[in-house]
Amino acid sequence: GAVTELLSNRNFLLLVAYFTLPAIAGWVVKDWMPDILKEKFSLGLGKSGLIATYVHPASIVGAAVGAWLADSLMKKSSRGRIVISAIGMAMFLPALFTVGNAGTASVAIAGLVLFGIGWGFFDCNNMPILCQIARPELRATGYGIMNLVSISCGGFGDWGFGRLRDLGVPLNLIFGAFAMVAALSIIIVLLIRPDDSPRKAEQG
Repeated sequence: GAVTELLSNRNFLLLVAYFTLPAIAGWVVKDWMPDILKEKFSLGLGKSGLIATYVHPASIVGAAVGAWLADSLMKKSSRGRIVISAIGMAMFLPALFTVGNAGTASVAIAGLVLFGIGWGFFDCNNMPILCQIARPELRATGYGIMNLVSISCGGFGDWGFGRLRDLGVPLNLIFGAFAMVAALSIIIVLLIRPDDSPRKAEQG
């Protein structure tokens, strides 16, 4: 019954899609970036692996700032979390373009940091948005479904990226495609319609 109710909830289906599409780029960035940096800039694996971790502290900062901004905006609109999450997703566009077209390691680092901040904005608001559109009794099941779909698609994304690289597809084209997916994700999250009352939205 819980699964049926969730899968008949338009807002939940939109959130699953929104939770999943950016994760494809996220898995590729987190799993393949050391190899990408090593190949592109002729770095040692140790140095490229260290640079690739810069996205993680940036994500922590993004999550803290994004959560604070979302909480503040929720006092004015029930769509506050959605708007902040969409802003984080908008950061993916220049970040992915920069990573895909970087001519130096420094430029790639700037792209990774921006990606991490955007990821923090995105990641810290997913569960709160779920709480706005699903009853408390369904939220654990809902988040489980979201993770199942997201991780499964992320795994295929990792495989697909490796396959494209084997075929010689340029990095800028691959990351350009990821940027287009991010742009689509912005539209998807803005289509979610939670309760119009901020107080009710916060209380679930």
